[in-house]
Amino acid sequence: MVSCPSQRGGINNENPRSWPTKKKIPIACFALLAGFVATIGTPIYIAGIPSIAVQFQVSTTLAILPACLYAWGLGIGGLLATAASEVFGRRIVYQISVPLTLVFTIVGGSTKTYNTLSIARFFAGFCAGPCLAVGSGVINDMWDVSLEKMGSTFVVLFGVLIIWATEIGPMASGSLVTQRSWRWTFWVTAMLLGIMTIVVFFIPETYLPQIKRKQAKKEKNSIETRGALSHLFLVSVGRPLHMLLVEPLVFPSGLVVSVTQSVVFAYYVAYAVLFEEVYHFSQYHVGMAFAPLLVGAILAVPVLALFDKLTYQKAREYAIASGATVLPERRLYPAMLSVILFPISLFWLAWTGRPDIHWIVPTLSGVLFGLAYLLNMMCIPIYNNEVYSTHYGASVLAATTFMRFMMSSSFPLFTVQMVHSLGFHWAISLLGFVNIAMIPIPWIFFKWGPVLRSKSRYIKN
Repeated sequence: MVSCPSQRGGINNENPRSWPTKKKIPIACFALLAGFVATIGTPIYIAGIPSIAVQFQVSTTLAILPACLYAWGLGIGGLLATAASEVFGRRIVYQISVPLTLVFTIVGGSTKTYNTLSIARFFAGFCAGPCLAVGSGVINDMWDVSLEKMGSTFVVLFGVLIIWATEIGPMASGSLVTQRSWRWTFWVTAMLLGIMTIVVFFIPETYLPQIKRKQAKKEKNSIETRGALSHLFLVSVGRPLHMLLVEPLVFPSGLVVSVTQSVVFAYYVAYAVLFEEVYHFSQYHVGMAFAPLLVGAILAVPVLALFDKLTYQKAREYAIASGATVLPERRLYPAMLSVILFPISLFWLAWTGRPDIHWIVPTLSGVLFGLAYLLNMMCIPIYNNEVYSTHYGASVLAATTFMRFMMSSSFPLFTVQMVHSLGFHWAISLLGFVNIAMIPIPWIFFKWGPVLRSKSRYIKN
């Protein structure tokens, strides 16, 4: 293990939480941009699917596959990156992943074969995964997010930008494909990654254990052996997967966010079927049909803040005054609302998307869905983080992120066939029924959360 260097070694001065704010903010902004760019890589591809199918002479399903491969890569890469950042630090993970994501994005945009496109998309997602997995850790390195308002603000911004990226991506994609070509969806992403590749080499290490390791090595104090680091890496990879299997809260919460994201991925292709075949929209206008989802997600931010003020903060003030602690279940109110709004928005879309009803009616269902989507995707991770705290919060986030990308990335592959086989009304209604099955989960957490937490192996430890 690392032997603690002396005060003379300057570890206290190197603690990222003691850095001046003007040094922290640019690093946090880089983490926000990295998470946004990594996420937008999936939806920005969507509008190019018809052109890719024609150019490479493949079916629509095969043209969709590279989008799914990218998302699979995000899930796998993110899981490994969480472990790697704990062993090698955040900086080196960024410095390897960002340039490699740029390389594979350029390869995908310039390829002349379908096989190369598919391989490049998977590895671009795999290398971009760390940008999703490490970002919140970087912010937590520099602030105590439970106590410092600026730190908690950046954590919320990180989550919000990732969610907004899923809705901005289709709009940007439709515009780029209409005005230029499908390759421009790659070039715009590559431009952003190019800027990040330059900036990443100026980003300092923020992970305090790694800073201590380097300082100990510099002062020739004892440091971890390679075997100890390898063991730490394996434990860091295995723990999230183990928690999915044995923790009473982790799998159900992961299932809720996975189903939610699966619907968004299904929308990426279902919207094209509805608005192109029924309302005869262009690719550009299909992309713009996602604007109400973004509006809903923007409206969700003040709604989330209002929930926090009226429920959690009031309970916290009372707990402080009475010497008690606030139950983490107080964080669940937005999720309890969101799971009710999801099926409503899906049935709204399903049964108003037909030629005799104006296109604006089904489109506006996206406002309700976007509102519920952000409430759900922000609330569940915050709850898990409060339950498992700093000890295992990162592992729970890695577990649920891995699960949601592994599950949701498959949905676009069968959504088109499902819509054509069942009809648009019943295909989307089926998603609504699945979401109805998710309604009890946050309500059960709220009612019996303390009991479930008492059965946790990790919380006991």
